[in-house]
Amino acid sequence: MNARHRAPSKRPPGSEAAHPRSDLAARRVMSAIALPVFVIGCAVCVVAAAGDVAEVRTFWVIAAIVCAVTAIIAWIDLLVIARRMSAERGGPARHRR
Repeated sequence: MNARHRAPSKRPPGSEAAHPRSDLAARRVMSAIALPVFVIGCAVCVVAAAGDVAEVRTFWVIAAIVCAVTAIIAWIDLLVIARRMSAERGGPARHRR
């Protein structure tokens, strides 16, 4: 099968980047927006869980946990992005021992 008959969406093997990187600026914007949104969402869910009846309280507690986990992931992503951007600029590399 030659190149003319290959589907346009398929790339030949070996054409992938050796070290693929994501767009750090776009990730930083998304995480910077997600962090306060999910922190506020977590607080709203906690307040709603405190005032609701037992049948609905479980839903609000689960929603608060999901919001908290998502906020933690966004915070960790911001830390990783800051480290990678610093490394790309040639800043000091921080290594934990």
